[in-house]
Amino acid sequence: MSKTVPTARPNESGFTTVSLATELSDGARSPLSRLAGWRPSVRSSLALFLGAAATAVSASGSWIPSLWGDEAASVLSAERSLPSLFRMLGSVDAVHGTYYLFLHFWVQAFGASPFSVRFPSAIAVGIAVAGVVVLGSRLGGIRVAVFAGIIALMLPRITYMGEEARGYAMSTAAVVWLTILLLHIVGRDRPEKRLWVVYAVGLAACGYLFLFSLLIVVAHAVVVLSQRRPTLLRGWARATLGGILIAGPVIGFGIGESGQIAFLASRDSTNIRTLVVTQWFGNNLLAIVAWTLIAASIIVWTVVSRRNRSWVGGPNPDPTSGARTPALVPLAATWLLGPPAILLAVNSVHAVYSSRYLSFAVPAAALLIGWLLARIRPRIFGIGLLVAVIGASSISYLSERTPFAKNNSDWAQIAQTIQAHAQPGQGILFDEGSRPSRATRLAMRTYPASFEGLTDVALETPWYDTSNWHDAVAPTTTVASRLDSVYRSTKTVWLVEYRLPGGEADTYDRSMLATQGFLVVAEYSQHTSVALELTRP
Repeated sequence: MSKTVPTARPNESGFTTVSLATELSDGARSPLSRLAGWRPSVRSSLALFLGAAATAVSASGSWIPSLWGDEAASVLSAERSLPSLFRMLGSVDAVHGTYYLFLHFWVQAFGASPFSVRFPSAIAVGIAVAGVVVLGSRLGGIRVAVFAGIIALMLPRITYMGEEARGYAMSTAAVVWLTILLLHIVGRDRPEKRLWVVYAVGLAACGYLFLFSLLIVVAHAVVVLSQRRPTLLRGWARATLGGILIAGPVIGFGIGESGQIAFLASRDSTNIRTLVVTQWFGNNLLAIVAWTLIAASIIVWTVVSRRNRSWVGGPNPDPTSGARTPALVPLAATWLLGPPAILLAVNSVHAVYSSRYLSFAVPAAALLIGWLLARIRPRIFGIGLLVAVIGASSISYLSERTPFAKNNSDWAQIAQTIQAHAQPGQGILFDEGSRPSRATRLAMRTYPASFEGLTDVALETPWYDTSNWHDAVAPTTTVASRLDSVYRSTKTVWLVEYRLPGGEADTYDRSMLATQGFLVVAEYSQHTSVALELTRP
């Protein structure tokens, strides 16, 4: 026979959390009876609802923007055979290898359309937002969970990575739920060793999904240190070291392949707009509103904590534990600001900083804003600020779902033009002088159906047989000989050039084409490119 004893404890927000301590006098109930009697709590129902809403919001319109360079790397890597993929990862992109491996099997099952390859990210965003709700509820109460969850599903960085075929959404979800696991461990008087093992494996998994997400340990250190429990600190330190050791291979490959991101040194990636606006908030209006609310939440919490002389949030809801609930604000503030500070410090020595690398920190912004809005009285003011945040976020959300939203890529438009005007048997050439992320050749690789039947004149080695994720192509001298001999019967050649910001196209050696008798007979301007039809008598 069992009986339940309700216990009420105040949490950090001042709301009452009711927990049921169950005493089992005649043994534990069977799993089947537990399942039969299970009812979803308010927290789990809210997490499921807002998580599903986040997936729907991120997936909506995700097929509209053209695929772009980084997504091409994902798709082309996923479409390789497994031996070819592993061979490539030994040379480039090892830090994305786990995501590419997942996407390989996803593409095998569901194809490589823009919607298909982006949908896993929308699912991951839903999982992350559900985790934000759980964190908000656990550390601040249901009202904090509601505000933080709604904000999270609309923040531009979250909706952007939710419609992108990259691993950032998955690493963000992993970081959120690893943090939930740590709070569960911290809430126990004597955490079992198996929990620390799970934590170590989870931390390593974050690293394999994206290397820089390992920086979450900075925020986790704040949680553990706030408890002032030496045994807990030792357990966490050992588990963290274990997780880093397990992630050792990807760390090693990341260091060895760091030359891949050397291009960041030539870009102004740490300007004030990138740090304050682009990184998480997408537009100036939202950045002003969000940073004001984040700063206010930190100030309010600092004043209250000094008054209470406590860095923890209150008694643990579990009456059997002597642990105290960590405070939401220091955890979220360190989560949001700690990793950027570290990357900026490293960036001063070696270029490593990109705003998208810190996507895993954006849930912390939602938690900080949600924490503050839940405390504003009268409540209508808090709801009004929530509407303001959603409205400002919508500006970026709508712009993210326009045809050229991804790095101004117009590959889908190129593919439509070629499909509408080119004929099977004709040749095609691409501007090979632009940066890899803007190479017009990738239009053919990401939208292959539109180029069926055309002869790729410059191709030397297709991407799946190279040690990189893109094709190897012949120089123009070789192309000239091919046009003059092998492709003598080809009367029409298409040339797709990248259009420079000044408005002129980056000219592929047109003089060579002219010497082979090809003259431009039609020009089809795209958003950032131009498709030229050349014919010889």
